Amino acid sequence: MSPFPAHLLAALLLSDAGIVLGQQKQLFLDDYLVASMTNVRRRVHLAEKYQGNPVIWQTEPWEAQFNILYGSVIRDGGKYKAWYMSGPGVSYAESGDGIAWVKPRLDLVTLGGAKTNVLFRKNSETSGSDELPYYQELFGVHKDPREADPARRYKMGFLSIDWKYTGPRETPFHKGQRRGLGVAGSPDGIHWKLIDSFATEAICDGATHWMFDPVRQAYVLYGRTPKTLPEVEQSWSKFDWYGRWHSGRAVARVESADFVKWSFTEPLTAPVVMTADLEDQPGTEIYSLSVFPYEGAYIGLVQVFHARPDACTLDVQLAVSRDGVHFRRVADRSPILAVGPIGSWDRFNQSLANNPPIAVGDELRIYYGGRTYRHSPYQGKDTGPVAGGIGFATIRRDRFVSLEASFDGGQVITKPLKLTGKSLHLNAQSNFGEIVIEALPLGVVAGDPAGKPIARSQPIRRDSLDGRVEWAEGSLEGLDTPVVLRITLKNACLYALWCS
Repeated sequence: MSPFPAHLLAALLLSDAGIVLGQQKQLFLDDYLVASMTNVRRRVHLAEKYQGNPVIWQTEPWEAQFNILYGSVIRDGGKYKAWYMSGPGVSYAESGDGIAWVKPRLDLVTLGGAKTNVLFRKNSETSGSDELPYYQELFGVHKDPREADPARRYKMGFLSIDWKYTGPRETPFHKGQRRGLGVAGSPDGIHWKLIDSFATEAICDGATHWMFDPVRQAYVLYGRTPKTLPEVEQSWSKFDWYGRWHSGRAVARVESADFVKWSFTEPLTAPVVMTADLEDQPGTEIYSLSVFPYEGAYIGLVQVFHARPDACTLDVQLAVSRDGVHFRRVADRSPILAVGPIGSWDRFNQSLANNPPIAVGDELRIYYGGRTYRHSPYQGKDTGPVAGGIGFATIRRDRFVSLEASFDGGQVITKPLKLTGKSLHLNAQSNFGEIVIEALPLGVVAGDPAGKPIARSQPIRRDSLDGRVEWAEGSLEGLDTPVVLRITLKNACLYALWCS
């Protein structure tokens, strides 16, 4: 981000009564706090994959090599619980630590007289199960403590397809089919009953995610829809492969108070919240969007499909929103979860659990499915067998993105902030460099030569998830007017800022 011209920066600073900075952390995912940056860049940090991945893989004779998330991993009481797509259908596993998993023997589906961990199985490639007649693909499972009906305490969402449909509900872009969100309920996460096969038809395909938004007190679902921007069509259609390879996958958004009745139900009616644009490489499609509230913002994990003849891979980028509707992808769109290197189990295709990351100590775990083969319609030699498993990657608390500068130094000037506490805290890494913070009256930044800083910190030289700022000059004690923070970075990364 370039520095503002002085007169524009002065107008911005003096026109604002101040953003309240309190105990809620402010991550630097976007420019919500930032007025200008000089010689500072915003960087997405790669999630660190667990060295023992995959933690769920084919181990039983009834399983195929294809065990992946499409599905969910949640922490429920003292257990981790996983619902995932396996060879026969939908399977279930449990763990005490989220690493070593047990596949309990249940009597819901038996094969050769033996119990399995399969909850229900698909009858064939073109029809669902006995319990869920149009089931095609698992989206995920959530436990809902707000649900009054104990039979619906656990909620499952899945892709329903009627493959031989004719009538007014035909999907416009899948002729002869009816598609939509199927919903089932369970008292225990094991025994499921159908609620509605087609609760909404505003989504049409796999890799659909949802969350419960505590602000709206509603479920918010982000699901597949087709949309290509006109400027993208015009620019990318010059490639001879484009018409055969690009399907225009995008993400639409719908809401529900009860997970059954949705704000949009007709195909192509839901508002699109993310699609590929001209900042993407040609052939990019938005395959899915998993969203979760985090410290006053909405973080989006964006599954990106690189639909080109030399790729056909899927990785995960980062997005941010302040309202859960309008999203921006972060920084230079580098992946937060990349495809694996040669020799890895997750070589080509990453898919996300239908749940937010799970906090474990000072880390956040992102469970995901990885595969050894490329997505269709790849036709080259560099692909593996149809095999997949489940693993996880971690991010240290709040460290999705940093503002950073090297030894030549950089500077961040914040928008006016109304500090509600006596102490300022940083999540920062500066143990081989330093960070200095100055609290300035608005007039100083706006060009008042007589103005002086209210406070100046001691140089901060540490790596800390919660570092309290010590003041070398002045203090924030008794401060009741908005200030601007001037943050100088040298060989340092700044992740978050808050008060106490």
